[in-house]
Amino acid sequence: MRGLWGRARQRRKPLVVLMAVVGIAGAVLATRDSGGGHLAANQAQLRKACDGTLPYGDLERLVRDERPGKLRQHGTMLAPGQESRSLLDCSLSWGDGYGVTVHAEALVSDVPQAVETRDLLEPAGGHGTFVAPGTTGQYGKRGAWLVTDCLGGLGGRVRPTTDLYVTARVTDGTDGADEVDDADEARVGNGKPDRATALLGFRTAVQVANVLTKAQHCGSGPLAMPKTVVDTDETHGAPGRALRKCEWIDGSSLPGIASGSWTTLGDLQESTALSACSGEWDAQKNAGKRPRPKEWQVTEVEAASWSGVLGRSAYDSYEREGHVPGWGAQEGESPSEAGSEADSEADADRGVRQEDRVSSYAGRPQLALWAQSVCGGRTTYHRVAVLPEIRLEDGETAVISGKDRARLSTTARTVLDRYLDAEDGWPVSADCRDTKVLGEVEQWH
Repeated sequence: MRGLWGRARQRRKPLVVLMAVVGIAGAVLATRDSGGGHLAANQAQLRKACDGTLPYGDLERLVRDERPGKLRQHGTMLAPGQESRSLLDCSLSWGDGYGVTVHAEALVSDVPQAVETRDLLEPAGGHGTFVAPGTTGQYGKRGAWLVTDCLGGLGGRVRPTTDLYVTARVTDGTDGADEVDDADEARVGNGKPDRATALLGFRTAVQVANVLTKAQHCGSGPLAMPKTVVDTDETHGAPGRALRKCEWIDGSSLPGIASGSWTTLGDLQESTALSACSGEWDAQKNAGKRPRPKEWQVTEVEAASWSGVLGRSAYDSYEREGHVPGWGAQEGESPSEAGSEADSEADADRGVRQEDRVSSYAGRPQLALWAQSVCGGRTTYHRVAVLPEIRLEDGETAVISGKDRARLSTTARTVLDRYLDAEDGWPVSADCRDTKVLGEVEQWH
């Protein structure tokens, strides 16, 4: 009997070992299925996702191991002949708020971003955002956006276009989104990211733009890859103050504006397609040195330029507000014909203007002057504005005399000429020529 039991125990040992091995293997498989072991596959997916446009070296650190990556993508770059507004629309998510979304389209209408003068100088309603010097764009609700040219023309749309618009939003788990798509925008897209995340967004957008323009045979070189971003929030040191390109706004040498110390502000995009400057009479610096400006003296100045699709977008935006020359004129009239006067006639007429009334509800009353040039081979709009000193309580109305109104016209033209001719200013650096004055806009009605 003892020999029988011994042989039985010996037969059980291999069975126990086999069950142990099966148990371990099952545990491993369960671990892979329940979370883990997906890193290599997710990294390989990142390399190929979005038609291979994503910057793997920048995004690799975001890839998670716990679950398979979730990829959604479409667009004419992926499926030529497909009817889509997008060249590329792609979202890759690894869960727990880690992911990237990119969008690229050939623009046949305006840039879907605010690009008026104040939007360039005080983005995000004055709360600040990030820009990447050398890249035409900002960091917005959908991440970093940029605009670039494709001189050879972009395919994938019925109407030909040479303007490429790209957005890229990268999330690193800090905003709590499980996936990155348009539906999440209202939930997590309104917060300002940290500097590193903003830079990652810009680098991704630039990489996507460069891959697409090369594939589309645009004929232009790649965009420079951003190495840093700048926070435009003035509480972070006011980086846009006292830029060389805005030095022409000087209370001691610019006729028609209040004398004394002025503080200037410029956009920080360092773009070849747009620029903006503003200046303001500095009450703090002038305290005890200069008297307060009289009513209707110019105490603020703005100047901006937009080329190509950005020029069209800016002009259309102001037009929707009724703030372009000839707004409301008869069809067929040009802005210069329908504006306050044709330029030469306006010069002769300024001395006999009638008085006008300005309401306290007019916002920021100003006289704007528009012009058009060719800068760097592209149609470019320029807009300057002069803002006078007005002291009004709510509900009150001020009266501007014909003489004061004429002085504003003279100052606006002086500001335009100085802006266009400033040695360190954007128009000179952009080689602007063939300038035509379009007319004035009274922004106080």
